Amino acid sequence: MIFSPSNPGRQSPPGPSAFTRLELVLMIALGAVLISLLLGYTRRTTAKVSAVSCVGNLRQLGAGVAMYTIGGDAKLPYASLVFTTRAQSTWDTLISPVIRAEARRAISDPNTAAPGKSFLNPLLLCPSDPVPPAAWAAKNKLPRRSYAITRHNMSPQNWPPSANNATGIGLSWTFGSYGTNPPSAKVYNFEQTNRQAAVRFGMILKPAETLLLTERAWSNNIVGNASGAWIDRTSDHTDASALAPDALHQGRFNYLMLDGHVETLFPHQAVGADGEVGEDARKHLGPWTIRADD
Repeated sequence: MIFSPSNPGRQSPPGPSAFTRLELVLMIALGAVLISLLLGYTRRTTAKVSAVSCVGNLRQLGAGVAMYTIGGDAKLPYASLVFTTRAQSTWDTLISPVIRAEARRAISDPNTAAPGKSFLNPLLLCPSDPVPPAAWAAKNKLPRRSYAITRHNMSPQNWPPSANNATGIGLSWTFGSYGTNPPSAKVYNFEQTNRQAAVRFGMILKPAETLLLTERAWSNNIVGNASGAWIDRTSDHTDASALAPDALHQGRFNYLMLDGHVETLFPHQAVGADGEVGEDARKHLGPWTIRADD
């Protein structure tokens, strides 16, 4: 038998070469890197959008404070008012009519003492603030608030309200427990414009350097409630047990000044020269006080 040599013209074309194990590993690693980069970019973009939205919230709240002040004989909002009926009214309650918000009484209506409701207005919550409401608030379906007004300490050294006060803006009245109020503060007609003790816009000599509102990511910072309505110092920005200090805006916080502009700063940049403190070592000077030269 004669065997013919194979005809090269009839040979099958070579098929596509298969991935080697090394090439497959490299492809998987490259895919993982690309996914990681994409996720990182998405997170950074989301964080930037949230930060911009938070700044926008504060600017609109600042506009609400300005409108409230113009309509109230230049009186700036109180931090909180706690009535004998346990009804509460806070700075966000006071400006809610002018910003068309629903920051209503969290406990009850101070005019009727009837059970009240508290509604979430998107302006009052920073998109980067993930802290849930405290159990007592969640039980009553009361929503969180991300912002707080600087607190006036109402101490003898800073009474009555004036341009020389080395403390914050928001007064806190507690009716029915007058021991917590200044002895000289005998007038409690907070709805009146002229005689009521109040911090007024004309007392603020440097509005662009005076802090009005900033972030307070705390579970007890509840819409329309005195709890968490005010802030004394940068360490109050977050509740360390619920949120890392750098969790909101990569360690920065937003600060609304009284002239309406917002600054995004690290806490150490927002405490005045050399981090100075006032009569209470826990409270800051600089932008945290009414006084212009501290």
